[in-house]
Amino acid sequence: MNVANNGAPLVAYHGIAWGGGGDVANGELFRIAQLQLRRGEVTVLRGANGSGKTTLLKILAFLLRPPGMRAVVAGRALSWRRARAKLRSRLVYVHQEPYLFDASVTDNVAYGLLRAGAAAEPRAARVAGSLAWGGLGRLAGRNAKQLSGGERQRVALARAHALQPEIILLDEPVSAMDAAARARTVQLIGQLRAAGTGVVVASHEKLDGGFAVDRFLHLQDGRLSVSDSDPLA
Repeated sequence: MNVANNGAPLVAYHGIAWGGGGDVANGELFRIAQLQLRRGEVTVLRGANGSGKTTLLKILAFLLRPPGMRAVVAGRALSWRRARAKLRSRLVYVHQEPYLFDASVTDNVAYGLLRAGAAAEPRAARVAGSLAWGGLGRLAGRNAKQLSGGERQRVALARAHALQPEIILLDEPVSAMDAAARARTVQLIGQLRAAGTGVVVASHEKLDGGFAVDRFLHLQDGRLSVSDSDPLA
């Protein structure tokens, strides 16, 4: 289960670099000396289109493997492969356009738990809880392919929530949403933070209301800067 932020990072990444030969001018997308993720913190990642926000999120989720990157998990230096295995269900990435199966909302929310080998009874309870959390109860039997964009994003969030991760990485979670869907998604992010889940949100849009932001990261010209104020403000 999620725990409150105790100041110790869940994972610290060292030597993140992607593309090129160590030089932005020669095609390197970015180079980051160190980045830490903590439980119970909300981090907003800013950057222009093409700056590498999605690539960085995938690296943080261990979906991409930068050469030479080191990861420290719970104070222990681990290889990329061992860190990925240790954090498989503790750190979850949600794509900007999440893939949903041609199946019911319930089956989509249950998918991650099925892959993780969760037993039927606790799996059903966690799925029901995540459906309620996401306000998806009335849609539980609907085919996920028939939902609106905002509803599909909530299904993806509920699927991640069911895994009870310690950190969730969200790629443009409110992109192209109407005002009502946007407000609901922002509210859910706030609830994640309140429950002690760390959240990293990559977005080029303002995220007004719903949750406090602990830090802003700005990816520009291959470098990452940290601030407690929004570069879009």
